[in-house]
Formats: sequence, structure tokens, C-alpha cells
Amino acid sequence: MAHQPVRLTIVERGASSDQAVSSDAAGRFQFPSLPLGGIRVFVLSTEYRGVRYASDRVVLSADAPVRDIDLPVYEPSSDRGAVRGTVALAVLDVARGAVRVSVVQGLANATDRTVVVSPRDPLVFPLPSGAETVSALAGWRDPHIAAGRITDVFPLTPGTAQVAYSYELGAGESALRLAWSLPYGAKDVEVLVADVGVRAEADGLTAQGTVTGPRGRYQRLTGGPLPAGGQVVVRLRGMPSARDPWPGAVAAGLGVVLAGGLTIALRRFRRGPT
Repeated sequence: MAHQPVRLTIVERGASSDQAVSSDAAGRFQFPSLPLGGIRVFVLSTEYRGVRYASDRVVLSADAPVRDIDLPVYEPSSDRGAVRGTVALAVLDVARGAVRVSVVQGLANATDRTVVVSPRDPLVFPLPSGAETVSALAGWRDPHIAAGRITDVFPLTPGTAQVAYSYELGAGESALRLAWSLPYGAKDVEVLVADVGVRAEADGLTAQGTVTGPRGRYQRLTGGPLPAGGQVVVRLRGMPSARDPWPGAVAAGLGVVLAGGLTIALRRFRRGPT
């Protein structure tokens, strides 16, 4: 892209500053004479046809004083039909009288265009009836939690994106039914239920024994693919009663899982039945 404005944001402790240049006829740009070391990161960004694109955070040091960074941009598209669900992972941690559900959902855009999402028609992630203490954990731009769902407006560039969120469900009886709606479908579905004596089953998913997860042993249920607008119904029996406060470790959600990458997390969970 010739003559494309590019912005460099320098983020330091307690402050930030910006520089700007334009690309040359071949699409190249350069920011010379930048400071090295210290607690300082650099972020490149540009806006093309109404969509902002940004690089990962970049660090310069005496050992690596020069970095070459590609900042790709794409033609926009409003075709939401190009969006497909990839892996959907739900981790259910059980306490007395309640279940904490932590979710990671992947979305894929297999085209060579950026799918632009309108505020009039946002991305929607439905929540089950009775969901409480809802938290949008990671991967969001400006999430809104209302009317039993999480909505957000962010462009879907070619490739994959992930969002993570969590919520709590009360369980006043020994049985609990959780309906998990996936408006974009999913190629693979993973449900992990804490192995604390609760019996778990789900329509369309197959029990795969138990695995070791981030907070202990879990019953593993897998299945897929699930079409757009599909639903997974998870049933738990033998729920403990008399609600207790949540331990802090459970309330942390799946931030660690997302930071390590969904694929890496699933590989760890898939070490095999025991």
C-alpha cells in the first residue's frame, strides 16, 4: 500500500507517545532512532477503509535494535456467512449449589477479506438462562453484557480469533441442565466437568474418560461438528447442595488458558483417558 499512514505508539510506564509516517511507493515504512531497553514496548497501527489494524507488541534491545514488522491490511466485506466456529471449549467447575462455567470460543474467517461487523448487527454469544456473575475475560474489544447474551463489534480478519468468558449457574437441586448455544457452530466441541462425583452427559457428545486439567481432574466430553445455530445440552446429576462462596482460584476463569493458546490448552487436556 503506497502512501498509507502508519502510526507508532510507544508505551512506557505511566505514559505513551505517538509518531507517524507514510509508506513509500512499495509500501515500506521506517521509524528510525528509537530508544532501546527499559520498560518500553512499541505498537504499530494503521487504519484502512474504516478498519484499524495493529501489530503485536514489539520490544527493542541492544541485542535486537532493529525489527522488521509486517502490518497487513485487507479489503472489507460485510459477508457474515464467511464466519465459522472452530473449537468451542467449556470448563465446568462444581461447588456446593453452583457451577462456574469458563468458555473459550474460536471463530474462523477463511476468506482474504476482513469481515466488518456493524453495531446494528453485532457478534452475539448467548448465555444460558440463569447465568450470573458474567465476565468477558479476553479477546473482546468493547463487550456488552445484557439480555442474556454478550455482544461485541470487532472486525474479523482472515484467520482465527478467540474470545473467553465465564459465568455462574445456581443449582438448587441435585440435577442441573445447561443449554450452550453456538450461533456460529463449532468444528470441535470440548466440555470438561470437574470430577467431584457429579455425573455428566451431553447430547451429541461422547464421554472420553477423565483428564488432568488446570485445576484438577475433569470428565471429558467431546463431539462435533456442530452447525451454526446448534446447541449443546449438558446434564449434571448428583450436584452437592448448600451453596458455598467460590474459591478465588475458580473465579479466575480461563485467562491462563487463552494466554497459552487454545490449541496448546487442548493438547494438554488431550493427554488421553486415565
